[in-house]
Amino acid sequence: VQLYKTKSCCAMGSNCVASTSIGCLFCCKGCNAEKVRNAFTFIPPPPSYTVEEEENGQMTYLMEGLEASDLYRKAREASEMHWLTTRMGHRVPMVWLRRSKLREPREANREEALGQPLVLLHCHGNATDIGMMMGPYYELGKVLGIEVCGVEYAGYGAASGRPSSGNTYADVEAAYDYLVAKGIPPNRIVAYGQSVGSGPATALASKKPCGGVVLHSPLLSGIKVVDPKPDVCCRPSCVWSCFDFYPNDRRVRQLLCPLLVMHGQRDDIIPFYHGFRLHKQCPKQFRWPAYFPQRAGHNDLVETDMRAYFGEVASFLQDVRKIAEGNKVDPPTQSFEKPSQVQMVLKPTESEPRQVEMAEMSDFLTSGPENQPVVKVGPEDGRYEEFRKGNIRVQLEPNEANGTGQARELG
Repeated sequence: VQLYKTKSCCAMGSNCVASTSIGCLFCCKGCNAEKVRNAFTFIPPPPSYTVEEEENGQMTYLMEGLEASDLYRKAREASEMHWLTTRMGHRVPMVWLRRSKLREPREANREEALGQPLVLLHCHGNATDIGMMMGPYYELGKVLGIEVCGVEYAGYGAASGRPSSGNTYADVEAAYDYLVAKGIPPNRIVAYGQSVGSGPATALASKKPCGGVVLHSPLLSGIKVVDPKPDVCCRPSCVWSCFDFYPNDRRVRQLLCPLLVMHGQRDDIIPFYHGFRLHKQCPKQFRWPAYFPQRAGHNDLVETDMRAYFGEVASFLQDVRKIAEGNKVDPPTQSFEKPSQVQMVLKPTESEPRQVEMAEMSDFLTSGPENQPVVKVGPEDGRYEEFRKGNIRVQLEPNEANGTGQARELG
């Protein structure tokens, strides 16, 4: 009993330290809740591309590694660029990789005869932009036989404005509305949210009709990412709930379309339990089997086992396509065993894994990623781990530091 009390006090103590540090951050940000949210979340990299201002203008890569990559050149050739104006008044670019350009003419004609394709509306992570994501977009479209649409966030890449959670909602909604206006049925739009992108993707699917949702290394909510001990009192997400944003844990309960959750069990940026709990909180009739690879972290879920990753996504999209065609499809069954700590081992009830035919899969598996730029969708500077320890390093706005913009350590 005494040992249990000691552990509980230590856990509560780490929560209190993190919560106190967030209070200090609130003061440094002028008691502005939106600035606190942004300090946690958005770290736009230097733009990796530019886009011509006219409609259907071409993307130009600014990073040498992207311009030199055959994969990225093919992705650019297969894409269309569109400028959107969001309800917040910002101009954001959207890239759309079309089936007719991804496939050989004969294959494209055959697939068009089968009807409209699925369109994956991709919401990227907080440490990348759509230029750096062009390679992954091309792989998704080519391997899965779908179209991929990537929308930029305000303040990222070539988009105007400044990053914020509210702006990301408006950015993704503008892309969705554009697709619908161009004749894409809502039940053929699949919202794909990676890392921080899980926030706008889940918000979109909770308020607008979609064919399905894929959450890749998602978070329960913005503040829950920095909870040191999520099941003990005094955690930041409880003390500072008024600051919370991207409440995915509440929104997945409102979904009315199939959900696939994927999360690496070695994720040290957004802990694995976030993905596991989101999967369990989804209504059963929309809860498709999750993909929780044991050896994957935050930024290598695809690369750890490309065949398994594309197989899981392809299986899910097959079911979404069947539902869009008017067929009744129930979620495949799946059970879990819970070993020590947080690791989960998936136990499929089927004796053999489902085999899914995927276009061009062998080409990507044999060519490998060695010569391709590495895309890091989430921060690798340990910021979230430091937040959980109560050590917060914040870059002040110029007007907050007498024009110097110097960083200060909190905690």
